[in-house]
Parts: sequence; C-alpha cells; structure tokens
Amino acid sequence: MKKKILLVDDEETLRWALQEALMEEGYNVDNTSDGVKALEFIRKANYDLVISDLRMPAMGGLQLISEIKKIRPDVKSIIITAYGSIETVIEAMHIGVSDFLTKPFKIEHIKSVIHRVLYDSSISKNNAGDGRGSGGLKIKYNNPCRQPRTCFLAKDTAGNANHILYDFLELGKLNVLLFGSVSYEVNTNNFDVMMKTIFRNVIKKDKSPASLLKEINLYLCKNILQRFPVALFCAFLDIQRQILSYATYGEELTGILCLPTKEVKMLGSAPFSLNLFPGMMIVESSVPFVSGSKLILICSGPLSNGLRNEIIALDRLRDVIFDASTAGCEDMAKDIKLQIRELDKQVAEEKGIAVMVSSLECKADTAWEEVISLPIPIHNYGKMIEHFDRKLSSIVEDNFKRYQIVASINEAVLNVASFAYKTDEVGEVLLKFSKLGDEVIIEICDQGCGFDIQNYREPDVTVYKELTKKSGRGIFLMKNLMDRMMIQSSKEMGTAVHMAKRVTCNEN
Repeated sequence: MKKKILLVDDEETLRWALQEALMEEGYNVDNTSDGVKALEFIRKANYDLVISDLRMPAMGGLQLISEIKKIRPDVKSIIITAYGSIETVIEAMHIGVSDFLTKPFKIEHIKSVIHRVLYDSSISKNNAGDGRGSGGLKIKYNNPCRQPRTCFLAKDTAGNANHILYDFLELGKLNVLLFGSVSYEVNTNNFDVMMKTIFRNVIKKDKSPASLLKEINLYLCKNILQRFPVALFCAFLDIQRQILSYATYGEELTGILCLPTKEVKMLGSAPFSLNLFPGMMIVESSVPFVSGSKLILICSGPLSNGLRNEIIALDRLRDVIFDASTAGCEDMAKDIKLQIRELDKQVAEEKGIAVMVSSLECKADTAWEEVISLPIPIHNYGKMIEHFDRKLSSIVEDNFKRYQIVASINEAVLNVASFAYKTDEVGEVLLKFSKLGDEVIIEICDQGCGFDIQNYREPDVTVYKELTKKSGRGIFLMKNLMDRMMIQSSKEMGTAVHMAKRVTCNEN
C-alpha cells in the first residue's frame, strides 16, 4: 500500500514542487497552505507522515504537530524551516517530531529523510515479536532498496543494542559524515533529532571535524542533565583535494580506510566519550584517499578494546576486510559484520554490532553543453529563457549569479536578433551554453548583417537618460554582469557574443 503524506506550507512553489517530486516516488500526497486546514485533512484520512513548515500565518508547525498528535498519535512528522535553532529543536523533541530539516535543502536529501522516517516506522511494526533467525537475534539492514549505493549500514536490533545515529550532508565539494552510538537506555528518538539539528546548525560556522565535535560536546554537557557516554565519528571529505579529515571519540568506534589497492589504513581514535566533560580537548587527523576507496566504521566495544590492547591482531581484521565482498557497500558491510564475530569470543557474544561502509567517489568535473536554435522572428523566446533558467538552477548554486547570467542572455539575444538577418526579416540565432570547470560560458551567434563594433560608445552611467537609451545599453549591462565578454561582428560572418561567469556549482 502506498504511504500517504500531507504537506503543509504557505509557500506555494515549494509545496507543489515537493508534491510533484514525492508523487514521482510513488507516494499519495495531499497539500494545504495552513495548519487549520491541515487538521481537517487529518480528521478525514489516515496519514503516515506530515511535513510542515515551522512558521505559517494561522498556526505554526510545532503547534500543528502538537494538535495532530492529540488526534493521531502514531503519525510521523518532519518540520522544515529556514529558522532552525537549538531551542526550537528542544521544543520539537518534546512533541515527538521525527526529524528537522533546515532550508535550503535539496529535493533528493528530503526524499532520503522521508524514506528513513517511514521505513523506521514500518520496521518497528513488522519486527514486533519476531525472534526468528540468527539464534533469536533480530538483524535489520536499513532499507536496502532505498539506501544509496555509496553507503550502507548493517546493524543489530537486539533489545539491548546501542542506538546508532548517522547523518550526511553535501556542502559543495565537501561531504560531511557523522556516525556514532548512544546507550539504548537513552530516549533515542528525541536524541537523534537533537543531534542531527546540532550537527546541521554547527556546521554552518565550523568547517572542521574537531571544532564540530567540540561544539556538540559543549552543548550536550550544558543542556543534558544526565551524563551518559556518546561516541561520535565526524569526517570531512574534500572531494576536490581528496583529503579525509576526521575526529573519533568513543571507546567502541573503529574507523578504517580501505584503498582500491587493498591497502588498509586504521584511523586513529580517542577512547574518551563525549558528554562527560565540557572542556575536553578535541583533536583531528587527516589522510589522503583516492576515488573508489571505502570508509569502514565499526561500532563494537569488544572489537575496539581488543585492537587497542592487542588481544585481536590487526592483521586478522585486515584479512576480514580483504575477504569481504567488494561488489558493493551493502554486501561488504554484511560480510564484515558476520566475519568480525569470529575474531574474538567477546565480539561473538556482543549483541550491538553495527558496520557502515561508505564508498568515497570523486566525481569528475563533467562538462555540460547545450545548443538552442532560434528562428527569426522569435516566437517562443520566453519559453527558451525559462528552459535555460531551469537548467541553470540545477547547476549554479548562487541564485544572484544565475539571475545575472539570465539577464545577460536576455540582453544578448535581443541585441543579436536585431542583426540576425541580411536581406529579409528571416534568420537564425544559435545559443550555445556550456559549463567548463567552474565557469558557465555563453555563446550567441548569427549569420546576419552584422554591425560596426568600432562605433560602439558606452553610455554615461552618471546620466539617467543615457541608461534609458536602447543603443549601447545591452553591451554595457553584459560587461558589468558577466566576468568576461567579447563581441565579434562583420558583414560577412555575422555577430557572435561570448560571455563567461565563474560560479559555484551544485554537486548533483
């Protein structure tokens, strides 16, 4: 049966974009613009998940979720906001919010969050009372059909297994991973939401694993009355420089970097847990990697202690990793999880082992190119601009620079169109858009009558009347909006406008 989702947001564009994206994923989706109407939907139908904006005119997101819980306590919920704060998260935790997302976000990211929230719900129901397999030990692999091929977590779900938390963010060419564990005695639902929100808030200002873990530790010590050990591994993966920076705190965590050459590098860790002392020193290390390397994270106290005290030989762990399937992250994580139980009796008896395998892929900076032919006179010019703007929005991270590029194209096309024909009012304009490295390059050309570029005179920007003239204004604007601009024109060859803008590109 299809999962049923209710979207609540007063921002119409975002609401409809999310609905379309989620319907493509196979969900049944309803949407509304305010909290009062949302309660009417809740009373009439059973929803698996409610996704709500935090701030809305009639009723805020937290108040809405609180009211929904009174009607349907089992409904999962996600809050989306541009105003994320730790205080808001604490309040959200108390009313049972499942996850918390801060704008701006990628559609693909919220899809993965929705899959995780809904899947965790179905697992808790489907596994109730199921003690079959592996000697009564329940094994759960987190949604193998939905997890990205580049990462997989295999973990035990025994009643006394530590809770595993993890999060992943893409920040341009920097990927950030958080992985860790906390005692099963802690209220894990609330703690999970809190940890992820602290992680995503702190990462806006702290761009290193050590400073991030230091801020998390300080917040936990100041705001959590109960002192319980928290083990965390934080990694910053610089895709461009191919450097992995990391910090590990917690006696049960083991980090390993496995290179495509079968070389294994142990990632150093500190046996001290977080949430014990606010002023503890946090240090980080770094190691180079190549595309195709695997980051392996194992949560097992007996394994970590055995390696630290040389009870378990490091070569034996290397053999386990070499023997594990390398067909993909899923198979590798499962194989390692099963085989490490054979390393030591205490490891074999442990009921809370978790293994995460992540593939470190360095995407090539792929070029993008598109050519559009426009017959003169132009009848579908508006659609062409809309098409290019949509294409550009998926590539260029900075909206302001995107608007500058679109405005320059507009001026260039209007100018070139005036010279795109020779003897009659029929001609053609070719638009070539490409991304080379960190630049978007635009070439707009025709084979028309051309014009004398030597006669061009820039308008006087100090005189308003000069800027209102059509003559010369377009070239002036293009020069000021783009980083580079060149015009070639002759009666024999026609006119060609070349423009370039350096941008920060989205990592898709």
